Formats: sequence, structure tokens, C-alpha cells
Amino acid sequence: PAIASPDPTVNGIPCASNEQLAVHYHAHLTMIIDGNQTTLPAGVGINGSTCLYWLHVHSADGIIHIEAPAASANRKFTLGDVFGIWGRPLSNTQVGSTVLTKSQKLEMWVDGKPYTGDPSKIVLGKYTQVVLEVSPPEVPPPTNYVFPSGL
Repeated sequence: PAIASPDPTVNGIPCASNEQLAVHYHAHLTMIIDGNQTTLPAGVGINGSTCLYWLHVHSADGIIHIEAPAASANRKFTLGDVFGIWGRPLSNTQVGSTVLTKSQKLEMWVDGKPYTGDPSKIVLGKYTQVVLEVSPPEVPPPTNYVFPSGL
């Protein structure tokens, strides 16, 4: 059984001392801010050995690990859940600490297709690939991300 953590529950997602692997898959996020490609920082959703959220990032490679208990098998985890755990805002006008100016726009792609909705509602399925680009300058979004074998 999981040991309770003092870390807050985020969007109904608790933080526990052990991994939950009944539901286990991965998604990928690339952010392009002002022409510079970046990813979520390593350690999002991990607080030492005392806290591991069901959505977390082990290294700064853009891979989001979704590891939840069986009771959450039907839940649709979202990009908004990841940003909530990270403690950063996500909307059509703000990506993390970047607040869009009037001359900027947010372009989004999910699995290579343009997305025009609320970025926080993007559902993360197995191998979902998300690109968020704050431009200008506009740069072509990365092509298909190849997940490492074994994921």
C-alpha cells in the first residue's frame, strides 16, 4: 500500500511513496518558446523518495510517465494535469512562465495534427505526442518522436 505524502493532491492525483503500475504508458511533450525547443524539466512530479505523482517526468527528454492504479484505468489524464503537478499555468495565453503578448500566438499539434482547443484539455494516451509552440518566430514542429524501446 502507498504511504500518504504531505504533498498536495493535484486534480485528484495524489502523491505517494511508491509507483502505481496497473496503468502504465507514456506520452511526449515538446515546447517551442520564441524559436527555442525545450522540454519539461527532470523531476516534475517527483519529490525525492517520499512523493511520486501518477504523472511524472524522470529526465528532461520530454517523456511523461503515466503510472496509475487500476481504479484509474478509465481516467483521461491531460496535459493540464501535468502542468498542475508542475505547478505552472497552461492556457491559450500562457505556457508555464511564458505569458503570450499580443504579437504572439500559441500553435499546437497532437500526434502531428493541428489542435485548436484548450491546451490543458489535451488527453494523454499511449504514445501521444504534443507540441506547443509560442511564436514568432515560427519554426516547423518536430517530426514524429521515436520513443525508446521498452517504453
